[in-house]
Amino acid sequence: MKITFVTAIALVCPLAAGCASRTAPFHQLDKAQITILRLQGVEAPPAPAPAAQPVPGLPGLPGLPPIPGVSPEQLQQVGAALQQGLQQMLPGVPLPALPGTQPQQAASQQPPMPRFQGFVILAQQTLADADVKGEILDLFGSKKSFQAGAGNCFTPGLGISIQSPDKPGQPPVDLLVSINCNQAKGTGFNWPYPVNGFTPETSDRLTKIYQKFWGQLPPSGT
Repeated sequence: MKITFVTAIALVCPLAAGCASRTAPFHQLDKAQITILRLQGVEAPPAPAPAAQPVPGLPGLPGLPPIPGVSPEQLQQVGAALQQGLQQMLPGVPLPALPGTQPQQAASQQPPMPRFQGFVILAQQTLADADVKGEILDLFGSKKSFQAGAGNCFTPGLGISIQSPDKPGQPPVDLLVSINCNQAKGTGFNWPYPVNGFTPETSDRLTKIYQKFWGQLPPSGT
């Protein structure tokens, strides 16, 4: 059988880097660095700060008149000692500021957790598996991967950040994937398809990619 030039291109293109059959911007990202992230798709609302409660038996002291023979410095020392003693007797109980003392300092807060497109990052790694990289680019670079029917929720548990080495100053192509809600959203580029819901095959393949790195999907928030 005679192999024409067109036939040869058709045979080689699926194996070649930068195959033009992928939709932009995924058609030029074969050499890009891909970072995958496990995200916390659902966050519990922050617990309200406990309201300061008055200490039983502690009289109201604001407006206390000067005490003859007691200097303001001495009064401040007495107030500080009283504040310290009460704090030792009632650990964890917010105390009102006494005259001449500084208000109780708020407990040191934990540093904020890192986020990806507004969602907390639980784990992340640079993708080194060439097969998985190609599968991600093929999935998101094909219109056939998507259909109508996205869920009415969006709790992404998987993030994908693709940085092209040819455009170091440009923002990365970022993807938020919500498998349970059957949809994905992108930033840093215009979504190239009219819909963003997954086909059953796409959902299955993305689930397997998630499980390859982080195990079983959580029941929600993915």
